[in-house]
Amino acid sequence: MITVTPEEISQFRSQLANNPDVLAALDLIEQRKGNLETAAKILAIRAGYEPSRKSNILDELLEKSRKIICQQEFRDELAAGIIPLVIEPLAMSAAIPPGLASVVAIYAFKIGVKKFCQVPDSES
Repeated sequence: MITVTPEEISQFRSQLANNPDVLAALDLIEQRKGNLETAAKILAIRAGYEPSRKSNILDELLEKSRKIICQQEFRDELAAGIIPLVIEPLAMSAAIPPGLASVVAIYAFKIGVKKFCQVPDSES
């Protein structure tokens, strides 16, 4: 389980102040004590997002987003902690709401972009 600290939420909030959907997602993450997986489930339900198979919604979103996030231009931005520049292209390319895209981007940032972009053994 990956969690976000109140200090990190505050940092993200200052970076993302111009996006009300993402701010609402940050509020939800904060209400869930930083738990990104729980926040993703709730946001997906609210948005009417249906996973394509019975799985963890966050895992499916991460898988769907990997190709986008792992493009060099986005890897560099995310590795530097510049999350706002990743959210809109991710939301549009993966066809997910901005709030969910923000959870995915924060998750990738938290675990480290290099680790996130490594191809799992099962896919190699």
